[in-house]
Amino acid sequence: MARTIAEIQNEILIEKGKQPSLNGLTDSKTAIWKLWTNIVATAIWVHEKIVEKNALISRPHTLNWYREQALNFHYGKPLGQDSSNGMPLDPDSSNRMALIWKDGSYQFDTTNLTEDEIEQSKIIKHCAVSEIDLGTVLKPNKEIEEIFSDYFHNKVGVVFIKVATVKEGKISRIDVPNELFALKEYIAKIKDAGNQVHITSDQGDRLKLSLNVYIDPLSIFINPKDIEYYQLKSLSRALEADEQAKLTKYEEDLLKKPLDPRNGSLILNEKTFPVLDAIENHLKNIEFNGAFVKTFLVDAIQKAPGIKIPILTKTETAWATNPSDKPEDLTDVTKIEYFIPNAGYFDMDTLQVEVNYIPYTFYRDKQ
Repeated sequence: MARTIAEIQNEILIEKGKQPSLNGLTDSKTAIWKLWTNIVATAIWVHEKIVEKNALISRPHTLNWYREQALNFHYGKPLGQDSSNGMPLDPDSSNRMALIWKDGSYQFDTTNLTEDEIEQSKIIKHCAVSEIDLGTVLKPNKEIEEIFSDYFHNKVGVVFIKVATVKEGKISRIDVPNELFALKEYIAKIKDAGNQVHITSDQGDRLKLSLNVYIDPLSIFINPKDIEYYQLKSLSRALEADEQAKLTKYEEDLLKKPLDPRNGSLILNEKTFPVLDAIENHLKNIEFNGAFVKTFLVDAIQKAPGIKIPILTKTETAWATNPSDKPEDLTDVTKIEYFIPNAGYFDMDTLQVEVNYIPYTFYRDKQ
């Protein structure tokens, strides 16, 4: 791991102290020699960062190497439109950008392209690479048939690559099949012989969250007429007959007059919904192919203004399906502390959040 500039500079100063001929140098803070030690330390730091990165990605066969190759994939050619169909010109390459052998490796021909055009053609913005090793399925006392089943079911020995791009500021899958097909061809050209690589780019997983949130009624707005409805909805026990009757009546009335849309917003700013904003920001900031951790989400909501006690009561999720297919039913994963979305991320457009806003006043209730 590369040292910090301060660490490098400190070692230079220690070495300088071992040289009697340099003892006469002034110790002023503005001394020129001190400036030079900083410049030299900075140059060495830059060099060590380059070496560190090269060590990480330069060796084939590693997962990091595959990830780096995917992130450096170029698709299409920003300039040179075919006047007949508006598509980029195709220089005998499946992704319409020539792949040439140069300096001992395959590289995309970016001749005559500007830096912006090159960056535009790099469509892979997120990538995660993983594999399952043999030791995962070799468990003691396991039947041989079960081992073979797990071996093929888990695709042992296969490199899995999940990729995504960014569209309109949101993580999205790349164009399937066109861009995905080109990426597969590219990886097939550069991978090691015999390696099996499975590349996917899926629509984000669906997610539905249900919460009971105790809020400060001096900071967050709740229409008084809706409070009892939220309280009844938040009860985890079986409702008494009169409570169920009240809830049923509320739900019938809601068909004609929905809940106040301002519920959950800041009293001083009706456009800000601290709970919803905290959830969206947290989900957006989860690392690609990172885990959704319930505790971390609750911690993020807890930090929002006006929030007293956030309680995540139910978590449901489902893999995305093609628009023409029937959507999969949501699966209740409330009892699981963390999980990784199949696509590597959640589709923020299909995110569902149900919040029961309850005034934090129970400390005045009879115990």
